[in-house]
Amino acid sequence: MLIGLSVNYIDGKSSLAESYTNSVIQAGGTPVMIPVTTNRKALEDIVSQIDGLILTGGGDIYSPLFGEELHPAVTDYNTDRDTYDISLLRMAADRQMPVLGICRGHQVINVTFGGTLIQDIPSQAPASNIVHRQKAARDITTHTATINPDTILYKALNCFADTEDKPIAVNSLHHQAIKDIAPSFRATAYSPDGIVEAIESTEGKSIIGVQWHPENLAMAGNDAMLNLFEHLTCEAGLYSRAKALHKNIYSIDSHVDTPLYFHYGIDIGKRNGAMKVNPKDLGASGDTPVNYTVKVDVPKMEEGMLDAVFMVAYLYQGARTAAALKDATKRAVSIINEIKEQVNRNDKTVALAYSVDDLKRNKALGKRTVFIGIENGYALGKDIKNVERFAKMGVRYITLSHNGDNDICDSNIGKGEHNGLSEFGKAVVAEMNRHGVMVDISHTSEKTSFDVLEVSTKPIIASHSSAKALCNHTRNISDSLMKAIAAKGGVVQICLYGGFLAEGRTATVKDACDHIDHIVKTVGIDHVGIGSDFDGGGGIPGVSAANELPQITIELMRRGYSDAQIAKIWGGNLMRVMDIVAL
Repeated sequence: MLIGLSVNYIDGKSSLAESYTNSVIQAGGTPVMIPVTTNRKALEDIVSQIDGLILTGGGDIYSPLFGEELHPAVTDYNTDRDTYDISLLRMAADRQMPVLGICRGHQVINVTFGGTLIQDIPSQAPASNIVHRQKAARDITTHTATINPDTILYKALNCFADTEDKPIAVNSLHHQAIKDIAPSFRATAYSPDGIVEAIESTEGKSIIGVQWHPENLAMAGNDAMLNLFEHLTCEAGLYSRAKALHKNIYSIDSHVDTPLYFHYGIDIGKRNGAMKVNPKDLGASGDTPVNYTVKVDVPKMEEGMLDAVFMVAYLYQGARTAAALKDATKRAVSIINEIKEQVNRNDKTVALAYSVDDLKRNKALGKRTVFIGIENGYALGKDIKNVERFAKMGVRYITLSHNGDNDICDSNIGKGEHNGLSEFGKAVVAEMNRHGVMVDISHTSEKTSFDVLEVSTKPIIASHSSAKALCNHTRNISDSLMKAIAAKGGVVQICLYGGFLAEGRTATVKDACDHIDHIVKTVGIDHVGIGSDFDGGGGIPGVSAANELPQITIELMRRGYSDAQIAKIWGGNLMRVMDIVAL
């Protein structure tokens, strides 16, 4: 595994102590020193080739970069090093790469993600009775740290057997430390005077920071400290395997609502940052604009190794008067044209697809792919000819309903107007079969879904629904319905909406993979996929945007799924259905 190491930068020279590189080598990795440079493209090229990152120790952090006044005791700083370290960390984190921060690197992780800094322990933590800048040699331990046993760090050190809360001997070569811990991180170790000696991600990501210098101790024969480097190398191996796998498979997210934010001026070809949006667009109340960052754009897809998304033209279920239905159709046409315009504007990096072959062609050309779907058959109005019209516009699936009954069918939260699929709905399903448009039963009532299975001559999909057996939500798929969908060759695409994954608590990546496990155990590996619902409420800690999707791949690898099985989950199963429906 290629392990990148940040370096010191003094008098225009990049340098690094050999204890860092030797620790990586002894742990089974191949060290790569990353020179300090302001050339972002060069750093991106390097980061794209490594499998793990170590942010090494060194001088002080220049606190004004984070809005804090510089402490008089802080003199050993270099702003070029700070900017370089922060850039490396963000690039690695955006790509879900495993990271180990050491001493200064530990502090860089914290401040980069929103934490604060004790700039000088002697003057800002006067109660400390530990000399945190030791005069002893670097391979000598001078105080202890107590490790929380319920942590990745505890397991990584692998040195305590069954004894909890056992202090571990560490060294101290710094005078700065963590003050307030960054959001999405937690403290995992403390020294006796209360200084935070280690942090790690609370989102299941492989990001660890330690205040001490394990590389010096590892080279002195400390097995626990070498274990830390072996842990990073092992995590880098998983990440490397994920990268290699995604190069050779076709990955599809079957449902994103990013077009909802086109009117804010976003450009899917660029990495979009935070913007002010109406809270109603987020399903919240109030009129005061709030910050929001779209979860899907081409750079995030590239970082997340995601080949394709289904961008949907979403329609709120409104009135069903003749005028309202006409307007719904018009609105769907407008959104579809907006999707095409966005893609055409960025044709060097992304392209539309209307078939599986188009996706394969796009990937061969190094481009990301956008398929088009419609969320809510309300867009059809009462005109069956609109099925063919939308098919010719490139629509490859239609979600029959949304939150409310329409002229096609009953919704999962509707009033049961039709007792399932209406007569018009039966004609719509037949017409979708005829024109190669997949029938999507996410949001429909269970009775509607069973009715669809009776009428459809082609496999059907649930583009963004999870397993009801694990989370009893009306939007989820019962085991009996799941078996019926699978019996006709269809797929259930698990949704990354927290409320569909776990009840009464915050959902995790493990929960998402539990739903995949359940579907695989219930109906087999050929009938499951992933539909995030990003920008429509989807996103969970650890997988909150398209760039974080490799966390699912890595978790599936941890659970023993083979590359061939993961390939089916990520796109192979949905592509099979697309091909059958297109016949």
